[in-house]
Amino acid sequence: MLHPLLRPLAVTLAMMSALSALADELHVDPFAQDMPVVLTGSRLAQSPLDAPAPVTIIDREMIAASGFTEIHDLMRLVPGFLVADWPNGSPTVANHGLGDAFDRRIKVLVDGRAVNDPLWGNTLWQDLPVRVDDIDRIEVVRGPHGAAYGANAFQGVINIITRHPATESGTTVISRLGRDGFHDHGVRINGGPGSAIDWRLTASRRGARNFKSITNDEGDVFSQESVRRTVVNLQASTQLTARDELRLQLGIVDGVDDRGYPATSDESPEWPIRDEDVRTHYLHGAWTRSFAADSELTVQFYHQAHRRRVAWVIEDGGRSIPTDLDTDTARNDLELQYSGNLAPRWHFLVGAGVRQDSVRSRRFFDSGRTLRATYWQGFGSLNWQASDALSVNLGGTFEDHAYSGKLFSPRLAINWALSPLSALRMSAGKSYRAPSLMESHARETIRYEDTIVRRLYNSLQKVDPEEVVHLELGYVARIPQYGLSVDARVFQDRYDGYLDDEVCRYRPPPRSNCADLGFATPPGFSADPLSTSTYYFLNLGRATVRGAEFTLDWKRPGWGRAILTQSFTRVHTGSQLEEENVDRSAPSSATSLLLIKDLPHRWRASLGYYHTHPVHWLNDGGEMGNQDRVDLKIARAFGAYGSDNEVALTVQSLGGRYPDFDAEKFRHEPRIFLSVRATW
Repeated sequence: MLHPLLRPLAVTLAMMSALSALADELHVDPFAQDMPVVLTGSRLAQSPLDAPAPVTIIDREMIAASGFTEIHDLMRLVPGFLVADWPNGSPTVANHGLGDAFDRRIKVLVDGRAVNDPLWGNTLWQDLPVRVDDIDRIEVVRGPHGAAYGANAFQGVINIITRHPATESGTTVISRLGRDGFHDHGVRINGGPGSAIDWRLTASRRGARNFKSITNDEGDVFSQESVRRTVVNLQASTQLTARDELRLQLGIVDGVDDRGYPATSDESPEWPIRDEDVRTHYLHGAWTRSFAADSELTVQFYHQAHRRRVAWVIEDGGRSIPTDLDTDTARNDLELQYSGNLAPRWHFLVGAGVRQDSVRSRRFFDSGRTLRATYWQGFGSLNWQASDALSVNLGGTFEDHAYSGKLFSPRLAINWALSPLSALRMSAGKSYRAPSLMESHARETIRYEDTIVRRLYNSLQKVDPEEVVHLELGYVARIPQYGLSVDARVFQDRYDGYLDDEVCRYRPPPRSNCADLGFATPPGFSADPLSTSTYYFLNLGRATVRGAEFTLDWKRPGWGRAILTQSFTRVHTGSQLEEENVDRSAPSSATSLLLIKDLPHRWRASLGYYHTHPVHWLNDGGEMGNQDRVDLKIARAFGAYGSDNEVALTVQSLGGRYPDFDAEKFRHEPRIFLSVRATW
């Protein structure tokens, strides 16, 4: 009998062997069907057969058929990825465990621009200045990828690639209306064909009630949330010469989050229902010069900023204590990269970048000054086509963080072509996650007059970056005779220096233990505080994640398409990690299935099924049992053939309200809405 941990590996390896044999027997014509091109595997355009990392592509057909209106939900289509939402903060995404309220272990890019927030390092999904309707495709690297993208590409990379203005013309209007006040309206205006400048202007407004307050069996009342957002962005590109292209993007997001605990909740005095005003803006410019078909230079600069404004009064024993969560963050980034050939079989890429992040928040840092962190990086990749079947890739990123020091992330990948449309990949490397400004500098404080009445997150000691040593064996194939694409892998990720928060108490004895840890009571600490506990950050130890995953993507003209993903994961901690529940932070099994069926008279139906075994979300999250969610979309195209015109009915979560992030506290509202999309 196989050990339980080896069974998914054996199943995946057997499937890989059988499919490889089938591909050889079919004598596939390499030109029978084009392979897709990915950009995120190595920063170069290449086939998934040649990529040094596992990359999932979520294309426009999948995006439309899924019925998802929020970008983070699309990660449900990626094997191993977990998605959760909660009413007290931004939605969160994790890959193979270690997921919590702040998804700071995955780097998220929009057209190559890193959008992770400088405060926590997480992604503010609701505030991204792009809508689902503007996306051409999403490329997801399903594992550590620091060799190409540096620190914080720790569990993966999500690259959201928007539609290029040159690919469209005319005007598109999209309108969605649903129950409980849900609405999502947008317009996309494109420049006319043949002009010197290709441009697109998009604007949208949406609103939804994501969570209603619930009361559990013990009578505890939990928080609620509604969101409203307005998004406007402009993209323009021009071909300056036959070799030079210039692209410019700018946009703004403005909105309000209405969240908090009702007055009947025990948490209401400190976290009442309140309006949080948010605003994001960005400017992104890129110049590309092409020297040859496989040689070019790109220089890009971007500036982005995020602002949150929210203030309220805590009523406590006759005291009216003012507080706020006002925060200003900004990022300026300059990067260049060059690719070319050293010889017919040697291809290389080199680049460098410098970035400055800044944060100002009196509450989080107990100061009105702006904290700044600067880092630079140099990166490179060398690919040797040793033979027609064998290629070897060496990659690495060296960087210097103001708050982490010098880090080097290397990678070795070997790809072996089994046939023109199938290949094996072996890769190994090391990646890092640098502590965020919050983890390295936090002094979250609430003051009343001249005294400290609450110290929440507190960076009481220096912390080190997290490390992961990763090893994987992958298989990629396309079998045109069956309309089938396969992507499978087995992997091991060994984490060290796992960084998290712990709690201690300043007083009173005998429960106080901050002093025992060497943390003195802060000067000016109130004799009557709101709480005597504080959360401090430290490196807690090691964990190992092993697993297997695969995607089967089947297409048949006139019938439709089916995309099945499956992952098996085990997290091992033992006595090496001083933290509870980490070994339960990944489901042992997770499945997604998206069925797309073409019907007569231009009708189309799609069904999404998403299942996870029990999982425990860390930090502010909780236990989730077996989860099953089913979504349905029924659409009919109209107007000219080949247009995107359609009218549709979408039901997200046919089973109604469902547990999310913590089954005891939060129930996400379902979505039922009608939509119309028209282009002229």
